[in-house]
Amino acid sequence: MWVPARPAARLRVLVIGLALCLMAVACGGSSSVRAASPLRLKSCTVQGLAARCATLMVPEDRLSGTGRRIPIRVVVFPARGPSRAPDPVVDFSGGPGGSAVGDIPAVLSELGVLGQRRDLVFIDQRGTGGSNGLSCPSPPATLADQPQVRRSIQSCLASLRGKADLRFYTSAMAAGDVAQVLTALGYGTVNLFGGSYGASAAQVFQQMYPARVRTMTLLGGTLLGSPLFERFPQASQQALDQVFARCASDPACHHAFPRLGAEWATLRAFLARSPVDVPAALSPTGTAIRADDALLADGVHHLLLSVNAAAYVPLLIHSLFTARDEPGAFAGLVRQMTAHGLLPGPESQAVIGYPIRCAEPWARLLPAQITGTSSYYYPATVQGARWWQYVCTLIPAPGAAAGYGPQRLSPVPVLMINGTADPQDPPANMSGAQQIWPNSRLLAEPGQSHSTDLRAWLQCGADLVQAFVEHASASGLNTSCLAHVALPPFPLQW
Repeated sequence: MWVPARPAARLRVLVIGLALCLMAVACGGSSSVRAASPLRLKSCTVQGLAARCATLMVPEDRLSGTGRRIPIRVVVFPARGPSRAPDPVVDFSGGPGGSAVGDIPAVLSELGVLGQRRDLVFIDQRGTGGSNGLSCPSPPATLADQPQVRRSIQSCLASLRGKADLRFYTSAMAAGDVAQVLTALGYGTVNLFGGSYGASAAQVFQQMYPARVRTMTLLGGTLLGSPLFERFPQASQQALDQVFARCASDPACHHAFPRLGAEWATLRAFLARSPVDVPAALSPTGTAIRADDALLADGVHHLLLSVNAAAYVPLLIHSLFTARDEPGAFAGLVRQMTAHGLLPGPESQAVIGYPIRCAEPWARLLPAQITGTSSYYYPATVQGARWWQYVCTLIPAPGAAAGYGPQRLSPVPVLMINGTADPQDPPANMSGAQQIWPNSRLLAEPGQSHSTDLRAWLQCGADLVQAFVEHASASGLNTSCLAHVALPPFPLQW
């Protein structure tokens, strides 16, 4: 359901003058940025759905309000019922790099019931979709060829000249766009809804514009003041352990894979010692790859992001273990898993991810602060941290454009829902939220992951969010349904 963040310390300390600038005028400099003209919505069709659309031109540099102006794409689904509430639901997409408009079909299937009384508002974040979308070929995912990584990043930056200045493609600048759009549409207070990186972006908006937020729903997110990427190994290992434990307690899974832990250990050691070369025709990237322990770690972590895909982990481990001494059979399994969507395709790094990951405190990945040294995913996380450390030396620093002020006490009602088997944003990542939002509540979904099963969501989560938004309070929610949400069965064969 949510784009991995891939996603999300989230505390930005700025001088008082800048913090006041950000809160008061979205760092637009002049009142003209804040006082937007009315935005006229026109009938449109978005991915086959009837809606109302508009484009608002905003300053790329919201610090001064001068220079290039960029389009911000807006799609609104007006409330369908006769009793319309004045406060809409505003969706924040995941990523960074996800398009809110592109996510409309999925989000409507999850939040459609809220559209009876409230407008549903989708705003493409600057640098994505129809809001001056930025794209570049992905650089190599490792530093094995560091000069090629440098050339790729430099080529990307050169291709953006005349179209975008990456220094201004930050969460804070995007929050200013959202505030300007909402003012232009005539909305007062709104209900924020965000998952994964969208949960981070929603928190940034709430910090900058606290008076405009009626409620905030955060799914699969992490508190801005808490480490995220540094905890990946620990969270991913815990998620994997839960899958192993659930398989051991499931008669069919345990019967099919009685030595799952031993096979996992043997497979990891084998691929670390004897990697298997997979030809281009059978690889998920379309190029020849070397299947080693690092690829195995990435593949398993990828599966754990979705509760449905995580059910394949025992079968994956057993199949690869069985085929480990037969390169042809091993390569065939890679193709089979790719066909099932169980291995990630070519690495894709959204362009706006560069200034966000390199400059915003919550998104940094520091090798010395990575936890979970005994985790299977620790080496891959350290490798990723070193990659980002190098790449960030090539990205122009946003400076003040990345600031959104310190996290402060707020009475805003907040509902947080995190899966206990989330390998990236487990419930522990929201620890301390009540110290910031006294009117908040954290719900832990047993066995659910970063991406929740849609049937489970419609069975329980959708009603909880609807009740929360309707009453602007999480205190009276009946959460008994969480204990009865069924998890997907373990596949025993391909």
